[in-house]
Amino acid sequence: MTVINRSACNALWRNFSIGALFFSLHFLFTAPALCADSDPTDTLPMFGQPKINRSEDLKKADDAFIRDSTLRYGNRQAGSNTLTAQGWAAVRAGQDDVAMRRFNQAWLLNPKNYSVFWGYGAVLSAKGKLSEALEYLETARQLVDDPKQRVALLCDLGAVHSAYAARMPADRQLERAQQFVLANNRFSESLENDPKFAQSWREWAFSLYDQERYSEAWLRVKKARELNAEPFPPEFVQKLSAKMPEPN
Repeated sequence: MTVINRSACNALWRNFSIGALFFSLHFLFTAPALCADSDPTDTLPMFGQPKINRSEDLKKADDAFIRDSTLRYGNRQAGSNTLTAQGWAAVRAGQDDVAMRRFNQAWLLNPKNYSVFWGYGAVLSAKGKLSEALEYLETARQLVDDPKQRVALLCDLGAVHSAYAARMPADRQLERAQQFVLANNRFSESLENDPKFAQSWREWAFSLYDQERYSEAWLRVKKARELNAEPFPPEFVQKLSAKMPEPN
């Protein structure tokens, strides 16, 4: 089981209010453009910086965008938050390039917005670029200042570390083990902050199956069910049962 086929990277989305959802969808395709012509770096996190230098023309366009957005949204923080919400709406709609453009616009307005880096990680995970995704998710972890969001972010980090480990070939066993250790640490930290966060128990169960720790996986399955987590896919339960019958 990998994070790509589950909702692990949408934790921030799940915390939006219904009002924010409709607001985001309304403005999803009406956010101000950075410049008249689309640039290939628009769909790279932080426009590919610092590896790719920003041209003087693009820097001027960025400055104009910041000025216009500050007037439009009232201040830079409000603009960054709105564009981030639009980015997550695009993630939910499967529009990765639109999402990356919105996250980049939000980043211009507030380079310390943790949810932007979380969004980068979500898009890169959806594209299967798990190693790169982890770099941005770690930055988000360092920046996050909301305790509730931190719990969900740590869950996502655990899920991506686990998916990355599960994809590694047999000749990278040591690195694979290290990634699983990191996954377990992130799940544990998430649940230390909120023992009733059902998604962390659920994602940890998937991870422990991939680690071939079946009895521990069943314990997480039980806990996730007790907390009314999203139901486990029947095929996962069947695979786990084949490895070890469900304890009474």
